[in-house]
Amino acid sequence: MGQEGKSPSSVQAQRRRVMDTLRAMSENFRIKHGWIYVNGTRQDDGSIELGTGGEMRFSPFEAISEREDAQITWGHILKASVQRLAFWHR
Repeated sequence: MGQEGKSPSSVQAQRRRVMDTLRAMSENFRIKHGWIYVNGTRQDDGSIELGTGGEMRFSPFEAISEREDAQITWGHILKASVQRLAFWHR
């Protein structure tokens, strides 16, 4: 499985595209004090457009239902949930 037969430059270009995509995805999310902040706005059809500069805030519970539209991962939800537990434990 892998990259036999591909030129080194095409493999490097593919890796660069993947890294750029991951970097852009991580710039759209921020988790703070148990809230998931998404860089995006809700469209007229109810979908979420990422990277627009608007800020949407989701609790971990809300994020479960918005997971696919906002591209929120289970990792984001878990991290926010743990932060909430630690915050309320004080």
